[in-house]
Amino acid sequence: MNRYWISASCLMLLVALAPASVLAAARAAGEDSVAALSGIATTTEDWSLVPEYRIVPGDKLILNFGPAPASTADILREARVRPDGRISVFPVGDVVAAGRTVRELEAALVELMAAEFKQPRVVVELVEVAGNQVHVLGAVNNAGSYPAGPFMTLSHAITNAGGFAEGAARNSVLVFHRDGARNVRVTRVAFDRAITSGKLEADIPLSRFDIVFVPRSTIGNVEIFTRQIFGSGNLIVNTMLTGWELFNVEKVYGGRIVRNPTTP
Repeated sequence: MNRYWISASCLMLLVALAPASVLAAARAAGEDSVAALSGIATTTEDWSLVPEYRIVPGDKLILNFGPAPASTADILREARVRPDGRISVFPVGDVVAAGRTVRELEAALVELMAAEFKQPRVVVELVEVAGNQVHVLGAVNNAGSYPAGPFMTLSHAITNAGGFAEGAARNSVLVFHRDGARNVRVTRVAFDRAITSGKLEADIPLSRFDIVFVPRSTIGNVEIFTRQIFGSGNLIVNTMLTGWELFNVEKVYGGRIVRNPTTP
């Protein structure tokens, strides 16, 4: 009995003298263990690694030029990005906004206004974004545009479009991602082989306005095919798909090519 009370007393003394940081770490470890046992996932997103948002047609901006002379009220101007990707700004006229980040647009406006004003300044605020959609085209049962949730993946998009149509080239799925005003990144995915073999990295995450294209036959030269789709004469892509209005590709570059390990 005396041995028990001596052990208990030592334990209580250690707890009392333990640094707060150690106790906090122990509590956090215990909470994480409980969360793991209960099936609750705890994740932390490093938002500093997330690429900056790029403006697209349809976005609504507020331009803040600071206070007017002899006034404390800021000069505010509302601007909706037109289908051609431009906004009108006095006194410089039309300025390309689409494809730029908010900071890039601010820098461009300051540079243009420097010809008219001394030490111009402007703060751009994005107050409303255009439709949050991804587009699924080609050999699927219900081609169209679908809402893009925060964790949408390629399999979600294909499922929303009713799945693959008969004769679809399931191992040559293309994902087009608009990166800037005239650049597009293309990812070719051997979707069927990768998924059936358990290679889940083929189920790539999608961003708003991405285009998923399922061909009926394997596409040989992806760059040539991409330029044909986004050529100036292709009115379907240039006028009907949100986020790609009046888009004429200047640069095509490859993303990940996701294949089954045994695929040549």
